[in-house]
Amino acid sequence: MTTQKSEFAFRQVTDVTLASVNFRKELHGEDHVQAVDLKMAVDVPNTLLDTIQPGLREALYCNNDAANGQVTIVDLPETLPNLRFPRLNGGRFALDDKKNKLAGYELFIDYGLGDERSNMVFDCCKVVKRVIETKEGGTVNLAWTVQYSGDRLDQETCGKLALLEQDLIAIRLIPPVVAVDEAEDEGPENPFGDEEPDEEAAPTVEDLFIGGAGEAADEDAEVAALESDAR
Repeated sequence: MTTQKSEFAFRQVTDVTLASVNFRKELHGEDHVQAVDLKMAVDVPNTLLDTIQPGLREALYCNNDAANGQVTIVDLPETLPNLRFPRLNGGRFALDDKKNKLAGYELFIDYGLGDERSNMVFDCCKVVKRVIETKEGGTVNLAWTVQYSGDRLDQETCGKLALLEQDLIAIRLIPPVVAVDEAEDEGPENPFGDEEPDEEAAPTVEDLFIGGAGEAADEDAEVAALESDAR
């Protein structure tokens, strides 16, 4: 059985509502840096809960018809349209505590002509305050806040963001890439390391030099012995 990976992302261009824009200053060392909180919201199918947190959809939704004995159609994905607890917390649930922040995101906001010159791109963003509001019928209102601070918030960009408040905007929200340990993917350095070495390995330069010196020494000893016998 394959376990679905937990992820919060909008890899494809998605229309969301920019609910609020909050400009502020952050203290970076001794410097005050321009920062912004962008609160966004969108209605999504409750199947998205499976990617945010496996098991969350089943915890909040059910299928009353199936529970009452209605036969489901084979090969169709399971649908859970009904609220399991309609009056619980007004259907509103926070996915994060105050200290939980998802860091390293990249936010793309389509603007103007939709090219690289007019679009707004913010790197090293944080995603905080994720909240869902469950609705009967299988729809979830998902809200979250993207935090950014840095030199990309110039006067022109801040003006664009302020004008987009309460409007529908097209975004992509990409999570950070998790580094993979290359050592785990690489095979052994010597695939034949377990085999026995050849009985007659090729001699090295050093072996030849030492061997040659030894042969010369033996010849000198032989000559000396012959001269001794001749005397």
